[in-house]
Parts: sequence; structure tokens; C-alpha cells
Amino acid sequence: MVEVEVLAGSRSIGGNFVKIKDRDVAVIFDQGVRFDIMNKYYSMHITPQSLQELRALGILPQPEWYDDAEHVYITHMHLDHLGALSNIPKEMTVHLPSMKVYEQQESRWKLSPTWTALLPRKYYVSVEELKPLEEDQNNVMPVPVSHSAYPSYALLYFGRDETILYTGDFRLEGFLTKREYSSIYGCGSLLEFLEDNRDIKVEKLIIEGTNFGSDRFPLPPEDAIKTIRRILSNHSPVIATMHSLDLEYALALLKLASELNIKCYIVSESIAKLMEDSANLPTEPEAIEEYVQNLSFLKKRPIAGTEDRSIYLVSYREIVDFIRSLASHEKLSSNMAAILSEPEPQVEESTEYDIIANWFSRMQINAYRVRVSGHYYPYQLKTILEIIKPKKIIPVHTLNPQYFRSL
Repeated sequence: MVEVEVLAGSRSIGGNFVKIKDRDVAVIFDQGVRFDIMNKYYSMHITPQSLQELRALGILPQPEWYDDAEHVYITHMHLDHLGALSNIPKEMTVHLPSMKVYEQQESRWKLSPTWTALLPRKYYVSVEELKPLEEDQNNVMPVPVSHSAYPSYALLYFGRDETILYTGDFRLEGFLTKREYSSIYGCGSLLEFLEDNRDIKVEKLIIEGTNFGSDRFPLPPEDAIKTIRRILSNHSPVIATMHSLDLEYALALLKLASELNIKCYIVSESIAKLMEDSANLPTEPEAIEEYVQNLSFLKKRPIAGTEDRSIYLVSYREIVDFIRSLASHEKLSSNMAAILSEPEPQVEESTEYDIIANWFSRMQINAYRVRVSGHYYPYQLKTILEIIKPKKIIPVHTLNPQYFRSL
């Protein structure tokens, strides 16, 4: 029988650390940062001193958790799942969703004046890129899922006696059509894969439950796009904030810009880099040269030369500096609006949604909060279980595991 140990994440949103033991094989699924604990001990003026301190507080995994394992598999690149590769205490191989995305993030961390300078890997940690729908030497197969970070995977472990499915973070309804989704992943999503491969029998399902117990209204992507369309039709220009890895949302906004015949500007280099490998973009965006400097495939335009009828795509990291720049160039207008997307709970990556909203208010920019979760909603669990048909359910990434006890 395959043993599943949830060493972190059984009663928290984020910080998952799941260990799979199967006789002489041991693998780890995710090794994230516990932001819920981090926010209790650190602030703007109180910052982490060392990895040892973060481990002592329970923010990073303990060294002994890695015993017997030689491989770590990361489902996506949010820090509450990726964690600190520098915290890995011995020679190990880390299997990442994207080498390109990781190296971009690591380069930024190395130059950071913040605690993220502690994150880059040690010399003895090797990294490899996951290959979707390919079972590797450890009997692990990554299967693409829709989430607010690209790329994202669920992980199947084919054991000697049991098959284990770890969902990572995922949603059932994304911003893309099936064809659009397949064009960026090269295949369908998790539930489509399982429906097409009914010979795969899942004994143990390790499933996230982020939205269980949440009172926030579940807005489907289709309804969100209708709302954003109305905003774009009645305001100009519009600023859209997003997570820097949320390719699905960025492509949906490009598609809307094309349909409404408005200009699209990319303000964040991280968002622009995501689009480098995306074929057949719905419209050709331009990059704001003051913020996107190291890419050649996008035409550059200075802030002063942007058109009023437009949408700016900005990550949370740059948004405040960007609206300051707009003000200094006298590009703010009474008809301007902002769309503040909230795909993740604030605790998960400590994104300061409220502070960003305060800045919009300060600059007299009408702001609309649009929350399309990067996670499935509770009413969708029945559909998930009907397709997967697991014998046992192990909830993670939730504050309310008790919701699963009757299942």
C-alpha cells in the first residue's frame, strides 16, 4: 500500500508538503512557503534573517522531511507551492513546471533587497522540467490543469498497489476555450484526460479545498468576461492588474481587446515574457518601454505616446509605480478605470489587494474588483468526484478540511 504523508497544508491555504512512500520509493509533491505563519511574524520593518529562522517558525519545511526522498515535484510556480529551493538540505532533483519561468524568477530574487534573496537554489540542487503526460522514472506523470499560474500541473503517481492523484491548485472553468487551452499546453486538462483514460483508477485523491468555507461569491470566468467587456466599453483607458504568471487571463484580455478594437499595452516584463512562446496571439500588444526593456518581439511605446482607447496589463508588482508614472505624464483621466483581479486568497502569496485598491482611490481611478478564483468552487466537487471516483479523499490547501469528512 502506498503511504501518503501530508506534513504541511492539511489545515492551511498554501505551504503544501506531501510525501509519497511506496516501499523503496519516496517522492515529494510541493514544498511551499507558509504565508499564513509568515504574516504573523514579519512586516515591512521586521524581515526574515535566515533560512534557519524561517524553518524554526514553521514557514519553511523541516530538513528531516526530505529524508529518504531524492526527487521533489512542483505543481506550479506560486511560492506557496514552489517554496525555497535553497531550503532543500541535500542533493536532490527538483522537477519544475517551467525552467524558463523559474530562471526568470531566480534572477529577480538574486537582485532583491527583500527576503526573497534567500530563495535561489543551492549548487547541489539540480532541476529538470516536467513533461506533460509523460510518466517518468519515478512513475510520476504531470497532467495540465487550469490555474492562475502558467504552467500548472496535477501529479499522478502510479504505485505498485495504488494510484495517487495530487491535484495541486486547479479550477474547472478557465478563461480559455478547449481549443485555446490545448494550444498552450498541447493537450486537454485533468478531467478531460481522466475521462479519455478510464483505465486509470485513482485509489487516493489528494485534493485542494481552498474555497471551502469562503463566503466570497463564485464568479465564473464567462460572467467575468461579460463584466470586463462592459467596463472596457464604457471606460478608457483601463488598467487590468494580474498575477505575473496568469497567462490564461492575459490571453482572455487580449482577445477582448481585439474584439473591441482597442490597443493593448504590456507594462510588466514578466507578463510579456509569458507571451513569447504563445502562438497566434488574439491581437498584437505593444510593450511600455519604461517597464519592458529586455524583449525584442514586442513593439515598444513610451507612456507619453499611448492611446486613450486602450487597456494596460500590469502585474501587482508594478501597478503602484505605473499609476504614479501615468500621473507624472498627465495620462490620468476622469473616465479611466481599473480592474483589480483577485484570483488567489490574500494569505496565499501575501498580495496586498487592499493597498492597491487604496492607491486607485487616491489617484481617483474607478476600480472594479473582479474575483475569478484560481481554484474550483465547492459546488463543483460533485462533478470532480464523479469523474475521478477515488476510494479515499485527502484534503489539503484548505482551512476547512471538515467539509470533506462526510464524503
